Amino acid sequence: MNHRQILDLALRDLPADRAIYLSKVADALAQHAGMDERTHLTFPVLAAAAAGIEPVLEPAECADQVVRFMNQHAEGVAHTLYSAAYLHSPAKAMAPWAAKLKAAIAIAIMDQLSSGQLEFTERKVWRFRSDSRTPPGAFPYADAEEE
Repeated sequence: MNHRQILDLALRDLPADRAIYLSKVADALAQHAGMDERTHLTFPVLAAAAAGIEPVLEPAECADQVVRFMNQHAEGVAHTLYSAAYLHSPAKAMAPWAAKLKAAIAIAIMDQLSSGQLEFTERKVWRFRSDSRTPPGAFPYADAEEE
């Protein structure tokens, strides 16, 4: 069985850029040694977490985080995957593991931000409305005085 199909089904509902990113993560996972024994555990968790994984890290680095997560939690994921709860509601059964995986990836992102290895260049968006009741010369051109 091709366990990646579980992830591929989840990628259909995602925006194209996120789906492409997670596909690259899956490709990087295929290159990891020892993943052959855990793909049946990894892809259901990755599919459950797919919508909440931000495409910030390099795909290979995100794959490293997934491998670390699976090294720590493979036994628990296997217990969930082979339980009756998974047969009744796969998404609900995998939700706790998906949340933990998303948290692990978020921690890696925050660690890189705090160490300066990663930088976000946030865009500023200025919105001006012509239908506002702001007096002429007010924001952004003058300081507003409180009444």
